[in-house]
Amino acid sequence: MKWVSLSVWSPTVVQDPLANFLIEQTGRGVQLEKEWITAYCYEGDETQVCLKSLTSFYRDLQQLHPNLSPLRVVQENLPTEDWSESWKAFFKPTVVGKNIVVKPTWEPYEPSPGQMVIEIDPGRAFGTGKHPSTALCMEALEGILSETVVEEMGSAPSVLDVGTGSGILAIIAARLGAKPVLGVDVDPQALEVARENLERNRVTEFMSVSDTPVDQVEETYDVVVANLTASLLTQLADGLSNRVSEKGMLLLSGILTEQVEEVVKWFETHYFKVVKSWFREEWHTILLRRKGVA
Repeated sequence: MKWVSLSVWSPTVVQDPLANFLIEQTGRGVQLEKEWITAYCYEGDETQVCLKSLTSFYRDLQQLHPNLSPLRVVQENLPTEDWSESWKAFFKPTVVGKNIVVKPTWEPYEPSPGQMVIEIDPGRAFGTGKHPSTALCMEALEGILSETVVEEMGSAPSVLDVGTGSGILAIIAARLGAKPVLGVDVDPQALEVARENLERNRVTEFMSVSDTPVDQVEETYDVVVANLTASLLTQLADGLSNRVSEKGMLLLSGILTEQVEEVVKWFETHYFKVVKSWFREEWHTILLRRKGVA
């Protein structure tokens, strides 16, 4: 079979949903390089179906973002090669925060003293730690789940990861001492990938995954983390807020600079206040607690 690359110009505001769409559409990883997302398809019917679906999906995105520019796709026929694996060349071991290292299963890595290595194969799920919103969440969790914070809580904090994807954030929480940890996602393929990743990182004793919608999760958690999009965060505001324990924390990510104010207002109506925030490029992560909790 011959391969075709489809490079889609993707403004930041729609990069995450476009990347997720292409992963789901092709069943393969994608390459992210600045404003471009590259996916790989078999030449012929698969390419045509992907282009048709992409055009329809982008039209929906334009309804949500009226100022979004027209769809730009660069199509290129590729030499015979296993392009279903070639994207892996762009996923290398990455140091995040103080001591977290995220590495793919196929790359060797010799950790330095004190480093915690998380081994991830994203498969058809989204989440390698490369995107600023994911990296910011990882750094925030590293601080939130520090020994000092755990001592203040009096016990290991429980964590709920909403939209867990590859499971990367939930796995990091479990490796940092949180228990129990639950990762939820509506995508069955993402859950399959997350289960494989939690097993390879030896956290099955403390972590599980589920397709239970967040508003149907029964327990409350000391830390609820959601790395989604601003629109999804506001849609899920009720469910997310109700899953936070009385003195717990809510960590939200995937928010662009111009969206921060709106997201904060939504959660203020649920009696949460911002206690800390982080940003990288145009992406923001915010930590909230209930009003009245010090």
